[in-house]
Amino acid sequence: MGQCLLAALWTLTTATLVGQASTIQMDLEPRWPDYTDFITLYLSGVWEDLCTPRDPKVSVTDFTVLVRLSIPGGPCPKARISWRLRIPLGRLPRGAYELVVVAVDPAGESRTLGQLEFFVVQPNWLYWMSGRSLTWEDFWGPVPRNPGNVAAQICLDLGYEFSAAARPEPGGTALLARFTEIRTYNRIDRHRSWVIPERRRPDVLEHEQIHFDINEVYRRLLQEELDRLAARLEIRANDVEEAEQRLREEVHRVYQRYWRKCQEVHDLFDADVEKRGLAAQQEWREKVSRWLLNLREAPQP
Repeated sequence: MGQCLLAALWTLTTATLVGQASTIQMDLEPRWPDYTDFITLYLSGVWEDLCTPRDPKVSVTDFTVLVRLSIPGGPCPKARISWRLRIPLGRLPRGAYELVVVAVDPAGESRTLGQLEFFVVQPNWLYWMSGRSLTWEDFWGPVPRNPGNVAAQICLDLGYEFSAAARPEPGGTALLARFTEIRTYNRIDRHRSWVIPERRRPDVLEHEQIHFDINEVYRRLLQEELDRLAARLEIRANDVEEAEQRLREEVHRVYQRYWRKCQEVHDLFDADVEKRGLAAQQEWREKVSRWLLNLREAPQP
């Protein structure tokens, strides 16, 4: 019984940028697409006049997805209005993509409203869900040539993604930036999780489920702390790139604390079961179930 732990990837599937006093938010659905998913882009925000972008045209060249929007001609009365567009992107082959959204005015001049990177992967991720326990069919990976005394290995991934907004500093030239959303996830990589076929026993599967549940405890604790960070933090930066970097550093600093504590608890669980056997595993099963109901009972970072 074992585990592989993946550190957080700075996967940004939403982005908010400022352009001519208008905020543009970009959201992908699903957030972590694989090549079987039909991908949809949602654009939303507040526009400063009635000439909101419309009529999206999508083109894909290699691994760049270009979305061209039209700005209508004619008078554009000033008015702060909310707007939203749903733009089907369709299914995309596996790979790393850059998404670029541009607006074209009646004179043919274009400006970039936003950019983000996203990944289309093989359908291998399984996210923690209440009421959905692991099965041996979730362990797709090949068994190593020399697994030692390990019967199975689950490959866990605890991570986050965030979106942010920036606005001009009143009376200054800098930007004031803050988080608009921070989302955490707990998932397993099924292609890197494996089991020796003849050792597919219920107690071995339960052991891997407890590891998955421990990860979920610390995902929830991490989410709570990051929500508090998002509520209080506003940073001053010279441009959008600096703002994003400083926000990323802030969220990653919090993440590292919870990631280290999560690893520590995984190690304690394995060591206790190795020493005391199934009796210890049952105690941990009950204990982790209580933590999921009351996060304050879990070891805190």
